[in-house]
Amino acid sequence: MKIKLIGLFIGLVLLSVTISAYSFWDAAQPVAKISFPLGNVKILHKGKKKMQKARFQDKLYGGDKIKTEKGARCEIKYNDGSVIRIDQRSIYTIESAKITKKEKKVESSLSIGRLWANIKKLASSSDNWFLRGPSAVVAVRGTVYRMDSMEDKSAKVLVYSGSVNVGSPSWAPNAGSKAQGRKPGAPQQVQGPSYVKGPSVVSLEEWVEIVKAQQQIIVKPDGSFQKSDFNLVADAQSDWVKWNLERDKLIK
Repeated sequence: MKIKLIGLFIGLVLLSVTISAYSFWDAAQPVAKISFPLGNVKILHKGKKKMQKARFQDKLYGGDKIKTEKGARCEIKYNDGSVIRIDQRSIYTIESAKITKKEKKVESSLSIGRLWANIKKLASSSDNWFLRGPSAVVAVRGTVYRMDSMEDKSAKVLVYSGSVNVGSPSWAPNAGSKAQGRKPGAPQQVQGPSYVKGPSVVSLEEWVEIVKAQQQIIVKPDGSFQKSDFNLVADAQSDWVKWNLERDKLIK
């Protein structure tokens, strides 16, 4: 009897150690890296109190925060090949991320500043990729878009390829949505841009909204939004847009 109890105790200890080791290994896996730091870029790793200077190929983990100072820019490459870039005076946080061959779930946030995203296509309907701004949440499944997070807590999203779902700040992954019968995180396939009859303002109660290629949406702090087409030629005159379009050509 004593031998059986000792054997059971040893088995439980070994199981506990194995689970703890696996959990530590899983949590410690990097999900992205700094692929192009330009100027004064800083990283605040999860659990740390002091920011450190970002360097080329620095590994990033869930919970890490990236900040760019005046005149700086930073490109971040996720393990699946998706690319995020932030402009000067921006703060981007990888809230949580899990990228494996079987699963891809990423939630991040842009507190302030400008962001460009070139996201690889999600293979499974259970995968999701969320970006949270001060007044809106964006869900994508393989898209090129950018977001501006303003000091007044408004947000602007412009879509260049594919489509995105945009919802209010209270919209959370797996929380569901009654708006227009759409499911968060599952933008519909589109055949390209369509004409929007001028800008229109919609109240907070009416959405989640699909934004297609060559469309933009401006979300105000009170949750109301305005959606319209935008001019690609005029938009491409921006130095920020030009830089991103050139960097996108390097993505393999």
